[in-house]
Amino acid sequence: MQQDLTPANKHLIFIGGGHAHALALLMMAMNKPAGVRITLISNLVQTPYSGMLPGLIAGHYSFDQVHIDLGRFCRYAGIDFIEDTVTGIDPVARTVQCLNHPAFSYDLLSIDTGSTPDLSSIPGAAEFTIGVKPVKQLLDYWEDLQNRVMQGDDRVDFHIGTVGGGASAVEVLLAMQYKLHKMLSKEQRRTSHLHFHIICGPQQILTGHNNRVINRYLQVLKQRNIELHTNFRVDQVKQGRVISDSGETIELDEIIWATSATGAEWPSHAGLECSDNGCIRVNDYLQSLSHPEIFAAGDIAEMINYPRPKAGVFAVRQGAPLLHNLQAALAEQPLTRFKPQKQFLSLISTGDRYAVASRGPFSFAGAWVWRWKDRIDQKFMQRFSDLTQLPGQVPGAELKIENPDMRCGGCGAKVGHSILNRVLKQLPAPPNEIEIGLNRPDDAAVIDVPEGKLLVQSVDSFRQLVNDDFLFGQIAANHALGDIFAMGAEPHSAQAIVSLPHASDEIIEQRLRHLLLGASKVFTECGIGLIGGHTSEGTELTLGFTINGLADRRQLLTKQGLQPGDRLIITKPLGTGTLFASDMRSQAQGRWISQALHHMLQSNYQASQIFTAAGAHACTDITGFGLLGHLHEMLDGTDLGARLWLEKLPAMDGALACLRAGLFSSLHTQNRKFEHSLLNLDEFNTDTAIELLFDPQTAGGLLAAVSSEKADDVVAELQAAGYTEACAIGSVRQEGNDSVTLM
Repeated sequence: MQQDLTPANKHLIFIGGGHAHALALLMMAMNKPAGVRITLISNLVQTPYSGMLPGLIAGHYSFDQVHIDLGRFCRYAGIDFIEDTVTGIDPVARTVQCLNHPAFSYDLLSIDTGSTPDLSSIPGAAEFTIGVKPVKQLLDYWEDLQNRVMQGDDRVDFHIGTVGGGASAVEVLLAMQYKLHKMLSKEQRRTSHLHFHIICGPQQILTGHNNRVINRYLQVLKQRNIELHTNFRVDQVKQGRVISDSGETIELDEIIWATSATGAEWPSHAGLECSDNGCIRVNDYLQSLSHPEIFAAGDIAEMINYPRPKAGVFAVRQGAPLLHNLQAALAEQPLTRFKPQKQFLSLISTGDRYAVASRGPFSFAGAWVWRWKDRIDQKFMQRFSDLTQLPGQVPGAELKIENPDMRCGGCGAKVGHSILNRVLKQLPAPPNEIEIGLNRPDDAAVIDVPEGKLLVQSVDSFRQLVNDDFLFGQIAANHALGDIFAMGAEPHSAQAIVSLPHASDEIIEQRLRHLLLGASKVFTECGIGLIGGHTSEGTELTLGFTINGLADRRQLLTKQGLQPGDRLIITKPLGTGTLFASDMRSQAQGRWISQALHHMLQSNYQASQIFTAAGAHACTDITGFGLLGHLHEMLDGTDLGARLWLEKLPAMDGALACLRAGLFSSLHTQNRKFEHSLLNLDEFNTDTAIELLFDPQTAGGLLAAVSSEKADDVVAELQAAGYTEACAIGSVRQEGNDSVTLM
């Protein structure tokens, strides 16, 4: 996907990765509106497709087959993806508040966060049941339940029940029964101790469907020995049982809640007009009744003129009209009314590869219906997974919002004074005593170096590698601090070097604020702050820092100093180079990138202190030259060699898969020049782990040489400090002439 270089002057934010948003973003990817910055905020990097969820529970599909990879897709489409939970919005200031990010400003907002079963209205439901949504929570529970059933005693009766008589309750329970019976039968174990229940408040299940569908399912439940409790209105839940309003009790070991759903609380708290169940009330344009700059779709929305059941098919059908009206609103063009169909085709599975079709008064069933449903679901998901076959243009795709201003170069490219001042006022003050810095702005910062201390200084800068400015600020700060920590120095202060893409003043201010607040978060944790820097505008975002540190001469760590017998210890797993190279090609799974970011956000500060206290002989941070390149620098000019235990190299999730696919960083080939130092490369050439040696790292870990007597204790201390994958990966040997032997 080519990058849109038109300066952005409007910001469209999507909250939630529901079905309507997923489809709208998919169609928007083919023709992004110029001049608009698009951001998706979701607490899930991979969002589930509800139509295939029962198939996942039953074991017919893998996790990836039923989840839309939002992170991967957004990277392909040039959409900023923010993995976070929205906690509120301010419609007056037009900002979105998140759990772990600064506020985001918007011009136009769309909400599709789905809904969850209401656990608050029944005493005990929140404490003793599990909802069918959020799906991630349900899947974690399901994995645990399978393990408990497989480890349990077949001679003890075990009761599992769903509360709710709708399609989700029936499908989930049938899928669970099918999978558990299959797992136990595979080990030739009895299944008669498992008992399944559906607890339904009305007189019948599936009340929104015709009698033919209901009768078919009643027959299935009877054949599968599932006990149906109708007209049982749960009034209270206690540990191991549900109690009706008439005092009747049903004993259950596991209770799954699948009753009517509610929306999040924050839309109503923000003043949006909502229904009693927390859903945002919208007009025929999918526009909030109370706030026309806010749109909503999917389960979180309630169309006042066309009330419809909370079903995935309606959410999907809203995707195209939602996109059309968002684009029209951005271009200040008339909106188009949307009228959903009254009847819809519903394909409900029975756990096994069998399904029942329902539309109005009609119904049919069979294995062929399941295959039909499977083809429909797979085709829908393929539109996201096969990113080279996006749908054609959509209404409104001709929208162009141009920024007519010519941008200057030289000093005229600096970010405006008023913007800079507003952002700097929001940054925490440096904790160190600075002679002249942001506390007293001048032409340059002035630092008083304490007597007996060495000033250790490093500078680092690179292009943006993740479209989350707040996270990128943290990563860039961690990366820049790496050299200071590798030398055993205490960080003292930092200056920023920022280049921002041309955009409106509002967007530039938000981006600069997020970048510097992200960096300041890292600096504050290290006891330092920003004391100055430089900003400019350009064609792409780059961020870097000059870092000042102080060190005692006797405690200074350098790359040199290896001693024979030392153990080589690494603090973080490898793989950022290949993972982000794959991500740029839309080939990396979103969860791989999410986990890689977790490692990159981890500071090396504590690791540096641990190595210094242990009297490490040498240390470096693993960055652009890769593990072998930086190890070569440590060995250079010595008569020493090193042994590397290839099978011990820690790799980030997905890194080896990307390397096997030949998805290398652009620096990987240059790093291969260090392979001459490998004495026995031919013996391991077919091992993919070899490529980890050349993979360039961003915000990578430390590589330190520690005496063999202390190595085990140091590794244990690192792991206890949160460096969970820290380990010894090799040793230093007496003779080697700068060479490395693989083992």
